[in-house]
Amino acid sequence: MRISKRDLNFLLALLGLVAFLALYFLVGQNFQLKADAADAAAAALEPQVAQLEEHYQNLTTYEQETRAYQASIADTIKQYPTGVEDEEFLVYLLGLERDTGVGLQSVSFEAPTALLQFPCEVEGGAVADLTASRTGAVVTGTLDYPRLKAAIDYLYRSPQRTALDALAVSYNAETGGLTATFTIAKYLLSWEGAPASPVEIPRMNQGTANLFGNR
Repeated sequence: MRISKRDLNFLLALLGLVAFLALYFLVGQNFQLKADAADAAAAALEPQVAQLEEHYQNLTTYEQETRAYQASIADTIKQYPTGVEDEEFLVYLLGLERDTGVGLQSVSFEAPTALLQFPCEVEGGAVADLTASRTGAVVTGTLDYPRLKAAIDYLYRSPQRTALDALAVSYNAETGGLTATFTIAKYLLSWEGAPASPVEIPRMNQGTANLFGNR
């Protein structure tokens, strides 16, 4: 069978078209599936992208609030002494006696007890492991009702973290007044390299037999 040149060209063109269509369905359709999958993934990420854009627009606000929060933490840390020696606690109690008129009779100090450890940013922006602890004293003194109220107010007005853990009051038939036993707690925050916060010890007259001055 003889095929004319025109028919041969037509057959070649037809074969080329078939090859093109096969390539389109094999390659183009696969590409379209991948494109559709990419579009679906992008659509799923749109809410997250929108949320990130919103966060970015509020970045300045977040930074300001973070700095304010860090300053608040620093101010709170400053309210807690890094340590309290017995002598410093005694100076505090002598101030209570002087300012409220409570006649101190005895004082016994408690050893510091660790309560909690946690990481926190401290001065200079460094992160340190802070130890929160409690130290205390049991104080007995003579007083009347107005002085009792004044002593409680004095404890809670302390610029450092001081609390009245327990209070026992009894009537003194000999004096007609009251005898009170205060369990006083001070809370501390310390860390390695924490600055010391010593309390100035007042001068006492030589030969003073009783620091409390009630005898």
